[in-house]
Amino acid sequence: MDAGPIVTFRAAPFAERLAAGWHALLGAERGRLFLFLPVAMGAGILIYFDLTREPSHTLTIGVVIAAFTCFAIAWRWRVPRAVAALFLAATIGFGRAQWRAASLPPLMNVPYHAVTIAGRVASVDLLPTGRRIRIAHPTLNGGVPQARAVRVKLHRGDATPVESGDTIRVRALLFAPSRPAYPGGWNFGRDQYFAGLGAVGFALSKLDVTARAAPGWRGALRRLREAIAARVLADLPIETGSVAATLLTGFEQSIPPAERQDFVTAGLAHLLAVAGLHIGIVMATLFALTRFLVGFSEFLLLRVPAKIIASIVAFLGGAIYAALTGFHVPILRSLAMAVLVLAGIIAGRRALSLRGLALAALALMLIEPDAVPGPSFQMSFSAVLALIAGYEAVGRRFSVGGDTWHARLLRHVAALGFTSLLAGGASMPFAAYHFQQIEPYYVLANLAAVPLTALIVLPLGMAALVLMPFHLERIALVPMGWSIGLILDVARFVDGLPHALIEIRPIPGMAVALIALGLAALGLLRSRLRFVGLVSIAAGLIAAALTRSPDVLVSPKANLIGVRVGGVVRIVEAGRVDHFTLSQWRPVWAGERVRAGRARAVCDNGRCGFDHGRVLYLADRAAARDGCGDARVVVSPRPLRGACRKPGRVIVDRFGVWRDGAIALRFRGARIAVSTDRIVQGARPWVPAWPPRWHRR
Repeated sequence: MDAGPIVTFRAAPFAERLAAGWHALLGAERGRLFLFLPVAMGAGILIYFDLTREPSHTLTIGVVIAAFTCFAIAWRWRVPRAVAALFLAATIGFGRAQWRAASLPPLMNVPYHAVTIAGRVASVDLLPTGRRIRIAHPTLNGGVPQARAVRVKLHRGDATPVESGDTIRVRALLFAPSRPAYPGGWNFGRDQYFAGLGAVGFALSKLDVTARAAPGWRGALRRLREAIAARVLADLPIETGSVAATLLTGFEQSIPPAERQDFVTAGLAHLLAVAGLHIGIVMATLFALTRFLVGFSEFLLLRVPAKIIASIVAFLGGAIYAALTGFHVPILRSLAMAVLVLAGIIAGRRALSLRGLALAALALMLIEPDAVPGPSFQMSFSAVLALIAGYEAVGRRFSVGGDTWHARLLRHVAALGFTSLLAGGASMPFAAYHFQQIEPYYVLANLAAVPLTALIVLPLGMAALVLMPFHLERIALVPMGWSIGLILDVARFVDGLPHALIEIRPIPGMAVALIALGLAALGLLRSRLRFVGLVSIAAGLIAAALTRSPDVLVSPKANLIGVRVGGVVRIVEAGRVDHFTLSQWRPVWAGERVRAGRARAVCDNGRCGFDHGRVLYLADRAAARDGCGDARVVVSPRPLRGACRKPGRVIVDRFGVWRDGAIALRFRGARIAVSTDRIVQGARPWVPAWPPRWHRR
C-alpha cells in the first residue's frame, strides 16, 4: 500500500531535475536560433539540388505560405516558434533555388558540326597554352542570337588583338557540357548551366575582329584587368608570374598545371582562389598603414578618430581589389564580411562574430543560391565558422605569456598553426567530398606560405599596382616573384613528402551532410549540447568509410570499362584513350590495384571474360557470335542490337550509355544494383532531355 507514494516521491525530483536541465539548456542557447537560420536555408537549397524531378512551382509557393503560417501561429511559444522559423528558412531557401534555376535560359541545342560564330566578346582568359574567349549572345551560322554564351579556345598561334567588348567572328567546333565520368561525379553541366554557358569548343580558324569595343565601365574594367595580367606576365616568368597575375587580377587560368598541382598537394590551393584571405590581407594592410600615417597628423587626430579614417581607406582599397579580381562570388562574400568587421570596429563592437557570419551567409544564399553546392561556399564558410568559434573558446591563450621576443614569436607561430589547423580541419571534409583527396601536411605548408603571402607577396603586389601608371612596376614585381618562388619551393617540398596527397573514394552526400551538421552544432552552440555534433561527425565519417566502390563501371562513351576482379581493378580501353575520364575514375577505386590495357591487347577475338565469366566484354556485335555463356553482365563499346539478350542479364552497350550516361553496377548476391547518371541526375533544367531534340518529331 505504501509503494505508490514512494514511487511518486522519487519520480517527482527526477522530473523536476529533467525540466530544470532542459530549461537551463534553453537558457544557455538563448539568442542562438538566428545562427541556425543559414543552416536551415542551406539545407533547403541542397534538398532542391538533390531532387531528381523538378517540383511544381505552385506546390513550392504553397509550402512557403504554409511555413509562414505555422511560424505566425507558433509565435507565442518558444520551442515551436524556433522549429517553425527553421522550417520557414528551409522553404525560403528551397524556393529561392528553384526561382533561380527557372529564371535562367534553357539549354542550348549544340550543333554536331563546325559552325561560324559571331558575337560580342565578354571576357578573354590567358591560358598557359593560349587564349580563351567567352562570346555573349552568339549567332551560329547567321542564325538568331543565342540566350547562352559559348566559350572558345583560340589557336595557340593566333595573335589577333582582342579585348572584352569587341565583336568577332570565328569558325569553331562546339561541344555540349560533358557528362559526369561516373554516376554522382562532378556535374559540369550544372556548373555551366548556372554560369550561363551553353557550349564550349575550340577555334578552327583565326579570329576575325569585326568591330572594336564601345566605351563602358564594365568593358573598361575587364580590359584594365587583362592589361595588368599581361604586364605582370611580361615582367615575370610564367611559373611565378601566373601566380602574381592571379593574386592581382583573379585570372588563374594562366597557372601551369604542374604548379597548380603542387599548390593542391601542399594544401595551398586556397592561395590561388582569391577570396577572404586575400581581401583580408589587403584591407588589414591598408588599415594598419593608414592608422600609422594618420598618427603623424595632429590636425586629423583632433577632428576625426583614426579608426574611422583607416576603416574608410580599407573599405575603398578592398572595393578596388574586389573590382580588379572580378567581383566574383567569393570576393563579394568576403568584402561583405569585411564591411561588417569594419562596422564593428567603428562602433566599438567585436569585429568578427557568428552573427555577422550568419548575415553574410543568408545574404549570399538569397543572391546566388547555386553557390551553396559548390566547394568555395562550403569550404570558406566552414573555415570562418571554425576560426570564430575556436578563437572564442581558446583564443585568449595566445595573448598571455612572457613579453620577450622569444615568447612573442612562439605565440605568433602557435597562433598561425592553430589558425591553419582550424581552417584546414573544418574545410577538409568538404574538400574531400568535392575533390576526393586529403592533404595531411597542410598545416606545415601554411605555416610558411601564409606569412609570406600576408607580409611580403600581397603588399608588394599592391605597390606594383600603384607603380604601374609610371611604368615602374618591376621595382615591386621582381621581389614579389622571388617571394612567390619561395612559396613554390615550400609547395614542392611538401609535395615530395611521403603520402603528401591521399586519394579517397567518393563520399556520399548524406555523409558530408552529417559532418556539416556536426560542425555547425560545435561552432554555433555554447552549452554542452554542442558535443552532440561529435556524434553527428562520427556518424558521417563512418558512413564515408563504409562507401563501396562499384564492381563494374562504364564511361559516358563506353570507351572505358572498369571491372573489379578479386583485389585488382581491370580497365579496358577501346578507341581513343580518354585521359580525363581516367583521372576522374582514379579516386573511385582509391586504395586498390588498377591495371589498364587496350582491348586489342588483352582480349582474344574481341572477347574478354572477367570474374570467372560473370562479366563479359565484347568489342562489337560480331564478337557475340559464339554466345555469351552464363555472363550476368555484358559490356560493349559498340551497339549490340539485341545480341546476348536474356532475362536477368544486364546489357550495357554504346547506345545504353548514350541514353543514360555513365553506368555503375554492384553485385549484391543474386541481385545486380544498377546506377546510371540519368537516374542520379533525374529530369532537371540543367540535364539534357531524352531523346535529344533533333530526334523528336
